[in-house]
Amino acid sequence: MKLAFRSKWLLVFAGLFTLLAGIIIFFTGQASGEFDGFTRSTASLLNLSLFLLPLLTLLVGSLLIAGEKEDGRLGLLLTYPLSSMAVVVGKYIGLAISLIFILVLGYGVSALLFFQASGSDFSLLLVFFGISVLLVLMFLSLALFTGIIAAGRLQALGIGLFLWAFFVLFYEFIIMAATMIAGPTMVLPILTVSVFLNPVELIRVFTVLFLGSGTIFGPSVYDFTVWAEGSVGVAMFVISCLIWTIIPLLLANFLMNRGKTL
Repeated sequence: MKLAFRSKWLLVFAGLFTLLAGIIIFFTGQASGEFDGFTRSTASLLNLSLFLLPLLTLLVGSLLIAGEKEDGRLGLLLTYPLSSMAVVVGKYIGLAISLIFILVLGYGVSALLFFQASGSDFSLLLVFFGISVLLVLMFLSLALFTGIIAAGRLQALGIGLFLWAFFVLFYEFIIMAATMIAGPTMVLPILTVSVFLNPVELIRVFTVLFLGSGTIFGPSVYDFTVWAEGSVGVAMFVISCLIWTIIPLLLANFLMNRGKTL
């Protein structure tokens, strides 16, 4: 955890996230026209979290693990009487605490400005803090897996940026192309499956639904909205979040077991 707090990436993103979150709350909170429970502050804060937090988590987590591999610290740690799973979980918890600290800082500053700039329900910030933590936990698992498979810091940086670009920037275009090729009858099934194949879309869609603003998706996906808001949809959301968190950690542990010296 000490190494994480010394990371330049962590310090830069901590300042950037805190600054942007504060600006969003202060300026959009003063004139936040509401549409079905969805305000300008809500949309802006959600987009900030979905854009910046995956990048922060992937870079900090993967570069830290890859750096420890290059320096030999991770290999040395595996010589101690510790299971590889204990090492993976320990790294995960330490990094998670460091990253959540950034969220506390960012949302803490936002909360102070929130009372001055907006008359909305303060529980909105708590909702966004919760979904931000969930987003960080899922991408941190991917970051640890990336750090394990990377040969060094440079490769970890490349893989991390590729994953971020795929999930955040290009994924929607790929799904749009798939729906155009498949035809109108397959649009809803493809969109439904695509939500669970991307942690960013998973958080985006279910945050909107949690805020009771599902109508912004339009009438064409009304059936999906009704299903997602039901008990089965909520259960699928929870299961998907657990899968995105646990599976990459298990894969990282498997790789460490195959090569103890890394």
